[in-house]
Amino acid sequence: MATSRRNARTDRGASAPPAAAGDGAAGGAGAPIAGQAGGEPAGSGLVPGTGNRGRPPKLPPVRLAPREELAAAARVAPLLRAARLVGCWAAAGAADRLPPGTASAAMAELELTPAELDVAWRVAVGTGMVAPGGRAEPGPQVDVLASGDAGEVLAMWEGALSVMLRAEDLDGMATALYTVGGPVKMDALFEAYMAAAGGRDGARGPGEDLAAGLSAALETLADLGVVELGTDESAGGLTVTLSRLGVWGMHRHLRAQGWHVPVLGGAARDGAAALLTTLASCDAEDGEAEIATWLAARTPARAARELIDAARRGTPGLRGAGFAVLDRVGDQAVPVVRAALEDPVLRAHAAVWLHEHGEEAELGPGERAWLLVDLGAGLLEEADPRDVVVELLPDLPPKAQADMVAGLWEVNHPAVTDLLTALSEHHPDPAVARAARKAAFKARSPSPGARGTRS
Repeated sequence: MATSRRNARTDRGASAPPAAAGDGAAGGAGAPIAGQAGGEPAGSGLVPGTGNRGRPPKLPPVRLAPREELAAAARVAPLLRAARLVGCWAAAGAADRLPPGTASAAMAELELTPAELDVAWRVAVGTGMVAPGGRAEPGPQVDVLASGDAGEVLAMWEGALSVMLRAEDLDGMATALYTVGGPVKMDALFEAYMAAAGGRDGARGPGEDLAAGLSAALETLADLGVVELGTDESAGGLTVTLSRLGVWGMHRHLRAQGWHVPVLGGAARDGAAALLTTLASCDAEDGEAEIATWLAARTPARAARELIDAARRGTPGLRGAGFAVLDRVGDQAVPVVRAALEDPVLRAHAAVWLHEHGEEAELGPGERAWLLVDLGAGLLEEADPRDVVVELLPDLPPKAQADMVAGLWEVNHPAVTDLLTALSEHHPDPAVARAARKAAFKARSPSPGARGTRS
């Protein structure tokens, strides 16, 4: 039986240090089932909310650039500069738009197309570059780009971003790029855009119209400095990714909407729960740095207490990661972990951790089975079920796996049915899958006999 809580830590990027890699029957829960923190997600993952088997996507942790660097990029964003120039023309305009003659003169002077003038005017109005209250004159913010400090410039740019994200498709596209966390091939973005636009309105025009919409949307985002275009040399195609300024703006936008948006480099200020959540999507290098920074800001005893509390309150995946990070605390965490033996949710994890650190701690068969379910549930939080069933019991022969799975229905764990269902649907061995299917049926049974014998 798999008993090492290290074995089935979710290993989502760097949710625990490499030293926490598996050494028992459930070992190897590593890269093959790691959560997608970057690159192109499978299927329709470019469309927010459709990846990870229907659950909302988990956003990757980001590293935010210094404010002065961001402000410098905002000052030269073509769309923001155009909005300022259009704002300067407002004295010759009407309350809500430039008159045709003035607009023509402005377009000729500023070298803008009608569409570009319209976008620049909306940004100028939305950011205060045009006077509020219908007065046809430049607004109080018209000179911020030239003379404002970094905070004022970024506030104006953020206002411009909000104006543009209200336009159709731009919010979803920018959110999708943030969710991916890296360059996206243009053809993949086009396919996702087509699917999303077609789903919203089946009566939309032909593909050429949607392509034009995508092109215009990307051009608008690029003019504001939100995205950057690049080239994938291996595939010979164009890519698009959020700029550092775009990452900062979308981070603030998504946080204001209630998303959990982890940031790298701030681990020392956050509690253990925030650290473990951030680690869930880190790559190994970033994860190592976050753990080291977080531990350096705390005494070993305090770090152990925070990690135990986060494990107690967290999901199965966070429990496994929390005990794995406790390895970094080492022997000084022993008293805190030993006290966790009194907690039914933590007892099995704590006993294994203590045993791995040379301490005596008993772990009965029922607790071992509970730990197996908890570790499997943690893996299912991040990985495809097909990968979980392969990684959960790799060192046991099929007959032993079937015998073990057949008794899991008795485990009193809220995720036991989900795990058994995953095993029944995806385990490659028919006997194990059949045993899991029967056990899942028993776990769902409302009969007093079935429920009453659970350990």
